[in-house]
Amino acid sequence: MTETYLCASCRAEQTRPYQVRYFVAVCPECGEHARFVHADLVDAAEQLPAADRPDDWADRSLDERVLYALEEGAISATSVLR
Repeated sequence: MTETYLCASCRAEQTRPYQVRYFVAVCPECGEHARFVHADLVDAAEQLPAADRPDDWADRSLDERVLYALEEGAISATSVLR
């Protein structure tokens, strides 16, 4: 089974045969040295109600959004990644 990860810079997808919160690599699509965040964490963070998001949500990268949701306790990596 493979897991899907999204580039925090451009949302390009990468798959890996392991499950971690994120990994860091050079993105073959945008060329950035970026975090590839587990797609399930991204989905969970994106479900955060608009009222609970900070004002600069749209300006944040995927990894910053996930980190915010984790820090605020809105999502839990252990419950999302099983």
